[in-house]
Amino acid sequence: MYELVTISFSHYCEKARWALDRAGVPYREAAFMPALHFPYVRWKLWGRSEGEADRASSRYSTPLLCRGGFRVSDSREIVRYVDEVYGDGSLFAPEEAETLDKEYAERLGPHTRRMVYFFCLARPRLLFDLADNTVGPTQAALYRLSFPFGSRMLSRGLGISEEGYRASLKRTRSVADQVAERLSDGRPFLCGDRFSVADLGFATMMAPAVFPSQYGVPLPPLEDLQEDAQVILREFRAHPAGQFALRMFQEHRPAPGLSTA
Repeated sequence: MYELVTISFSHYCEKARWALDRAGVPYREAAFMPALHFPYVRWKLWGRSEGEADRASSRYSTPLLCRGGFRVSDSREIVRYVDEVYGDGSLFAPEEAETLDKEYAERLGPHTRRMVYFFCLARPRLLFDLADNTVGPTQAALYRLSFPFGSRMLSRGLGISEEGYRASLKRTRSVADQVAERLSDGRPFLCGDRFSVADLGFATMMAPAVFPSQYGVPLPPLEDLQEDAQVILREFRAHPAGQFALRMFQEHRPAPGLSTA
């Protein structure tokens, strides 16, 4: 069986989970809270060249898909591997779908991530509840103890600040408007008449701005968020692009079929 190493609530990890669940691939999930995943990922990659830094992640980021001596890191490469080995390769057709997926991973994903962390770090109970619900009591307790240090490291690494949040909100609105314009001709999917990696990629990268109920792990209820965060989520849920992302989750996200370690 495969092992999928994740930050439990990460939308990049959700992208890999979605692909595995869509293809019916059995796997167990080794779920971590932010920063606590580094030792485990470094151990899994010991002596290997996999795991390269890019604009969205470090070398030791998640998701990481493992089985025996096999390793695939980066959510887009995991989706590609699953589609080629367990699917029919259709997710990456037409060629434009792959281009759009890469664009959303790089131009949207880091910004929705920064937005949701900006709100969650201001209300740590949201992250503590996520830990309780997704990684188990021992790690959840460790996360609480390490939170003062971990939150500072996260803020520095992701540029989480009022200024950074405003820039990311502007970028997310811009990308959402572009997607809405693309869909304005009535097409059901981003590349025409068939679900592709572009749709999967956009929906997952947009997820932190719309909190879909079909997400692979439980997300906080909207009413648990502070008022300004609720306003932003309602804005994006009502936006045509947000509506599209929610529809992709509702109609194309299978129920998770994993076992969690």
